[in-house]
Amino acid sequence: MERRTDGGGMIRMIGGEMPAFTEVRAPAGGALYGYLADQLPAGADVLVAGPHAAGLVETLAARTRVTCLLRSQPEAIELDARGLDVQCGTISKLTDVERYDVVVALDGLDRLCSVEGPQYDWSETLQVLKRTLRPGGMLLLAVENELGVHRLVDPASPTAAQDDAAWRPLGEFDTKPGNPTRLAARLAAEGLAVDWLGAAWPLPEAPTLIATPNALEDGPVDALAAVAASAVSRAYEKKSVLSDPRRLAAAAVRGGLGAELAAAWVVVAYRAPRPALVLNLPPALTFSGSIFEVGPDGEAGWTRRAVRGEAPDGPIPAGRLLEELLLGAALRHDLPTLRRLLTGWMATLPTWTADNVVVDHDRFARLDPAVPETEDALRRFGQILLGGVYPHPWPAATDLDTLTAILRGAAGLPAGTPVPAPAGEPPAPDSRREHEEQLRALHRRLADATSQVQWYEAELAKRDDQLRDAQIKIETFSGNLSYRVARLGLRAARRARTHLRKGNP
Repeated sequence: MERRTDGGGMIRMIGGEMPAFTEVRAPAGGALYGYLADQLPAGADVLVAGPHAAGLVETLAARTRVTCLLRSQPEAIELDARGLDVQCGTISKLTDVERYDVVVALDGLDRLCSVEGPQYDWSETLQVLKRTLRPGGMLLLAVENELGVHRLVDPASPTAAQDDAAWRPLGEFDTKPGNPTRLAARLAAEGLAVDWLGAAWPLPEAPTLIATPNALEDGPVDALAAVAASAVSRAYEKKSVLSDPRRLAAAAVRGGLGAELAAAWVVVAYRAPRPALVLNLPPALTFSGSIFEVGPDGEAGWTRRAVRGEAPDGPIPAGRLLEELLLGAALRHDLPTLRRLLTGWMATLPTWTADNVVVDHDRFARLDPAVPETEDALRRFGQILLGGVYPHPWPAATDLDTLTAILRGAAGLPAGTPVPAPAGEPPAPDSRREHEEQLRALHRRLADATSQVQWYEAELAKRDDQLRDAQIKIETFSGNLSYRVARLGLRAARRARTHLRKGNP
């Protein structure tokens, strides 16, 4: 059934539509997905498969001829009212063949089947979308990683249905590829040649870092690890997690597992034959208020170029992340290294947090110039030490104000300078691992205190026994005649000595 609306759009009910259903999980969107949409050829026929953010669809509609495929009838009617062409129903009812120049499926392939039809797996859904592409057509696809960091830190059970859309268990075996290599091989088996593949952080629906596996292996690993940690830090502010995703993300990138533990993989693939015009995408894209293209500059270094926003361009500084160096020195109780790092940090970049500063020998440099400055950088690092329950050389400093004052002293700052008191503490993920570590630390302190109390009780009992023996001896000797005579003689001798000192005869 088709009907055209006054707004210029047309809605077509292809079968399997869900008239009383709306998607619960957030649709695909965000700045980086919007940037990828802007790179698509103008005037192309585009099929947007699955739920996507309204801003992303409007960006595409301004440059291309867009048709949306949705299973939710209320959402299809909403897009139809905006003047967009919509096909509403399940993927198994889609009969278009070689009609579109581009298929955009940045939401993945999981929300294209409805309950009113067969449940296609990942490969079957991909085959349907591939048939809709013209020869030389482009597929812009995102695939969620079920073993990504965002899943590993999620306290919810991955096999439990969380909403009305999850009628199939998340942990059920499917044909979805589980790593970038298998993804490329699966697309090639379907006749789709991969032109660009990137690992996306921190969330599949709205990444702020997309980097190719080669960039994660051969690029500025420390810088990309810091960007990944910063991305998940913003995504999980004050959210309940199993463990701190910042440390996990940074360790994954530094350890060579950045692509395997990313939240999703974004791929640009073409149906044969390869077209003359393809997307020219950089090795990495980042977003922190401004969008940067990151790539090699031809001189064995890497540089960033702002493509949206007013942040300055420039090379990516070399070196290790300051926060990681400080934590490592704190764990080793390496006071000289801690003082050197804190002093250099406060002397050069005192208003930049430790997760946005890299250190190369004695050189301190900003990592991301788009991140705003702060007046409580030392206090934020103290919060990381206490919140993460990291062992450090000052165990007696159990509150943030005391630890911040100690850090100021170690950095060579004047003791009389008041410590900034921000309105709220630095936001951090509500990590269960950190809570458990805090409980273990409290149990250790309680056990130490109990041991000390038991030792003091044993010493007191020993002293009581010794005092009791002394009292018995005193009482024994005090009743003896010779003891009383000796005591009187001692008193007389003391009086005589006193008179002699005063000069009396």
